[in-house]
Amino acid sequence: MSVPILKVLDPGLFSTIQDLGRLKFRKYGITTSGAMDDFALRIGNRLVGNQQDEAGIELTLVGGEYLIMQDCIIAITGGNLNPQVDGKNISMGESLFLRKDSKLSFNNFGQGVRSYLCIQGGIDVPLVLGSKSTDIKVGFGGYNGSVLKSGDTIYKKDNNLDMNYVGNYFSSDLINKYYSWDLSILKIRILLGPDLDHFTKKGINTFINGEYVISAKADRMGYQLEGPKIEHSKKGSNVITNATPSGVIQVPGEGTPIILLRDNQTTGGYPKIATVITPDISVLVQRTTWDKINFTEVYIEEAYRLYKEREEIINITPLR
Repeated sequence: MSVPILKVLDPGLFSTIQDLGRLKFRKYGITTSGAMDDFALRIGNRLVGNQQDEAGIELTLVGGEYLIMQDCIIAITGGNLNPQVDGKNISMGESLFLRKDSKLSFNNFGQGVRSYLCIQGGIDVPLVLGSKSTDIKVGFGGYNGSVLKSGDTIYKKDNNLDMNYVGNYFSSDLINKYYSWDLSILKIRILLGPDLDHFTKKGINTFINGEYVISAKADRMGYQLEGPKIEHSKKGSNVITNATPSGVIQVPGEGTPIILLRDNQTTGGYPKIATVITPDISVLVQRTTWDKINFTEVYIEEAYRLYKEREEIINITPLR
């Protein structure tokens, strides 16, 4: 029987329920949604003994405050929003036992901007098209299709606890290396193409060698960048409308790149200069407005190697 596990006292800035998204419905015009940082969600679920595609709560910039309504096991991963229980700091990347009536709070961001709260047993909300993810624009999934609000109650399927998971952790050195927190200019690895004939050689070189910042026009739909303008070729800044997967980089007529992300439209008509490789999407979305990035080209063989390396990190055994 479903049991209440969290009471939302303060929802923070933008907190939603997300799993790994709706993966088979883009051909119908339905966005993927899901965790912006799927790496963090997957390791959080591993820590508490859930399936990796279970839903957690994605917290953005300001995490808010929550009353623990039943004894539970949780893990917090991703960006460090300085989590505390009853005013005392708690560890990131570790499975923790919390007692009923304690208060979990977050105190603004330190490293990264998105944290993931995973609860052993998962979150009990209805599946919509096979996913628990919140689609804010359409208004379905998650908790009534909306960001969390003060007074909302989050449920889990039952009150069973497996204490064997308490104390599991991922190496902080391994995680810090993955996110490249120490880089003042984040290097994002990309595969060039497919629409390179829509850009001049100068434009492509500008893109690869330029330094960009994430503009204020950055959200779950995509990150618009500011920096040197990318020159289009005579073929212009429009293509026949086609698919736009997460991570693809479009360049509209004004020449500033846009990196499309989890809530992006399913098709688009701007030429694509490159695509961010899967491991680096999670790294990118932990940055925010005015953070600096530049791009590094890799080839498909290297992209596969890096993807395999990321999967090995996620599935590392033992955890402790």
